[in-house]
Amino acid sequence: MITRTIAIVLTLCCVTLLTGCWDAMDLNERAVVSGIGIDYDPESEKKYQVSFQVILADEILGKTSRGATPTSLHSGTGNTISEAIRDASHTLPRLISTAHARLMVISEDVARKGISEVMDFLDRDSDIRLSANVVVTKGDIRAADIVAALTPIGKINAFSVSEKIAMTAQQSGTNLMIQIDDILRDLLTPGGGPVIDGVELLGDVREAGKKSSLENVKSPGTVRIAPIAIFKGDKLVDWLTPAESRGLVWIRNKMRKTALVIDSKQDKNDISVDVIRSQTSLKAQLDDSSHPVIQVKVRTLLSVRETDSRADLRNPEELHAIEQKTNEAISRELRAAVQKAQLARSDIFQFGDVIERESPAAWRKLEERWEDLFPQIKVEYTVDSVVRNTQSRDRAYNYNQGS
Repeated sequence: MITRTIAIVLTLCCVTLLTGCWDAMDLNERAVVSGIGIDYDPESEKKYQVSFQVILADEILGKTSRGATPTSLHSGTGNTISEAIRDASHTLPRLISTAHARLMVISEDVARKGISEVMDFLDRDSDIRLSANVVVTKGDIRAADIVAALTPIGKINAFSVSEKIAMTAQQSGTNLMIQIDDILRDLLTPGGGPVIDGVELLGDVREAGKKSSLENVKSPGTVRIAPIAIFKGDKLVDWLTPAESRGLVWIRNKMRKTALVIDSKQDKNDISVDVIRSQTSLKAQLDDSSHPVIQVKVRTLLSVRETDSRADLRNPEELHAIEQKTNEAISRELRAAVQKAQLARSDIFQFGDVIERESPAAWRKLEERWEDLFPQIKVEYTVDSVVRNTQSRDRAYNYNQGS
């Protein structure tokens, strides 16, 4: 009897494992979204206009292509993001699937009035990945225009923009590859706010979304990664310049590579150096706990890539001069970034976290007043650069020629 009971229980357990997915849907029943744009709706009483870049698989595969664009744009309006997404179903015959969305575009208008509601939706939605990139449009460009744009390199523009962000961060060092999860953490920073990569559209906005833009050698509309937007709380308050953006990247210890142009000690002509490695450390000096001092130390390795000078790079003095000029250039960018953040009264560098790590007791005394202390805090900068190589030449090809 006992054996029979055990057999029945095991059979029932096995049956429960064979139930399958009750809400499964085939791929051809879904509208796969690659990018999402969030604007205010100027033409109705609804608050938001949410635009979706939907992938047209038939056009990408090629076998069943009808010669259309690889993506299509669909929009919905609503007083909330969720309502706008539901409203978009009026123009789509398939279920909107955002699980593969890699790009979230927020218009500058929305960002200046506050992104807390937007971020709550992105954090709460179970389909959207927290690793998706977030950008803010700069100027009058709408998020829908970015999502609608087509690109000749990469068939899906949202994926292409994400790759541009990664490439700019790796090669130029003027942005940070900000993801949803990064913004959520930065929104909780006392006296601070998030930083978000900017994006702009160069050329003709109307032509950028037409298929003809893929058929020209020179695209009539190109999506370009812009400098970084800084926030105070959940509101956009200012834009960094490229040099200030790079200063922010230095301080956050995210610098991979970048190029700096300095002048030669010998003849004041330009020398271009590549930063091939960088490391930044932050410390808080708390001799006077009510007036902390932040110490920023940057170490870099350099490679001389180009010179308009006849300087002899075999000479240690000349190399030392290049290192000193580079130190000065980096220090200016660090100082400019800090000054812009202090004017905005936003601790985008998370200096408060540095103090807390050094002395939790001191931070507890400063935390309530940090919003007022940060704009006045003293920051000290130390930069140590070393020229590692001069590529294939140690002198210019015309070194022995006269002026």
